[in-house]
Amino acid sequence: MEAESIERLWSWFRKHFLRVLALAIVVYLIFDPWRGSHMAYLLLAVAFWGLDHDRVPVTWRKFLPWGIPLLLFPLILWQWFPPIWNDVVYWQLGAKPHLVNLDPWFKTMAWNNGWMFRVIKTPWLTAYFRWIYANGFTLPVLVPVFRSFLAKDSRKMVSYILSAHVLQFFMIFPFYLTFHANEVWYVLGAPDGMARHLSAAQAAVDVLNCFPSMHTSVAFAMLLIAWREKDRFFRWVWAVFGLSVIYSTLYLEIHWVIDVMGGLLLAVAAVKLGDWVIAKASAKWGWWQTASWSQAPLPVEKREAV
Repeated sequence: MEAESIERLWSWFRKHFLRVLALAIVVYLIFDPWRGSHMAYLLLAVAFWGLDHDRVPVTWRKFLPWGIPLLLFPLILWQWFPPIWNDVVYWQLGAKPHLVNLDPWFKTMAWNNGWMFRVIKTPWLTAYFRWIYANGFTLPVLVPVFRSFLAKDSRKMVSYILSAHVLQFFMIFPFYLTFHANEVWYVLGAPDGMARHLSAAQAAVDVLNCFPSMHTSVAFAMLLIAWREKDRFFRWVWAVFGLSVIYSTLYLEIHWVIDVMGGLLLAVAAVKLGDWVIAKASAKWGWWQTASWSQAPLPVEKREAV
């Protein structure tokens, strides 16, 4: 009898492990002094909570040969991408390849500086949006990719990765070569909303390449794909997070309204292109036929072991 009770307890713990972990994270946040990194832990707790709704019935043995490389790819990408991007920006400053300077035109449009998004400004809102913007280029992608890994869904992992920086870099770079657009605060001579205390030389690098807004395009693309998840709680929280990233670009006077509009359109195009690439690859090479999404469901008696 005691053995049966232990077995039932262990079975329950295995089934609800991620929810227990999510609750542990929340309890830790309540009792530990506040730090900005807590927001990231909270997002992970949200990602864990309803994971069972989106889990694919495939064994770890079949999934991991796809899942591990897909999980490592964005982490490796973020080790190499920033230095390469800095080299590109320095080249732009030296070569001056831009054909059109948008700053004078954008400045003449009173509504374009996004003043209406700063009608209400408080210290806590500013702190919130600074954290959101500082992490709004990576977390909107990394958390859903990690969540899809735990759900053993390689197709969604590819969808998140493709529709974010992989495709968007190639789609957005022609705009950055063609149009010269600096951040709103820099053009208007206002204080930096991120309080980065940049020198003149640093500012010349950091404020470049604003049209379209890639913070917006990445966040909105991840929102669109996350909305396909079955877990309603995750969908809504990720929608709030993605919209917060977009709002932060206007609240902190970093992007013009037209930058944000361009980013929204770019996000839709990236998601559509990513879907097309995945569909073509699946049809031609049979990708994911044995990896996750199209595999037949496991027998009921084996699902507990997955």
